[in-house]
Amino acid sequence: MQFSPTEPRLLPCWEAEVDIAPTLDHGPGPDGHRLVVPILGGRFEGRLAPETASPIPFAGEILPGGFDLQRLRPDGRKELEAIYHMRTDQGVAIEVRNLVLIDYAPDGSLAYARSRIFVSAPAGACDWLNARVFVGTLEVVRPQEQVRIRSFLLA
Repeated sequence: MQFSPTEPRLLPCWEAEVDIAPTLDHGPGPDGHRLVVPILGGRFEGRLAPETASPIPFAGEILPGGFDLQRLRPDGRKELEAIYHMRTDQGVAIEVRNLVLIDYAPDGSLAYARSRIFVSAPAGACDWLNARVFVGTLEVVRPQEQVRIRSFLLA
């Protein structure tokens, strides 16, 4: 079996500070304990087409109304599916679906929080987002108030 000589690279694409409401407990379900975290808003900034010689800066807001569906698995790990919208300062609406796996250290702190980010953007300056693979990280900035999401282009 032969592989391409080109090794994948991770290029920073955008970072978002996402304001969240306290977690809502929806009780047990067939796949684990169900939690919902409403997304209240926030800001993001980054670079369009970071793999090019001259990436274009872009920034905007995280729109309120999104949510983060969480499943606390029987093994203690957590799976998240966050669905929200970003709107650039130029008015471009970008839909994001972020699938996250979280593992905790024995002391309860985050040991691992990585994601696969799916993007839906309209034709125009942000259309290239539809044709790339993104992965990300998640970290708590202020518990029950704000998280930071970093997105990386898999180039």
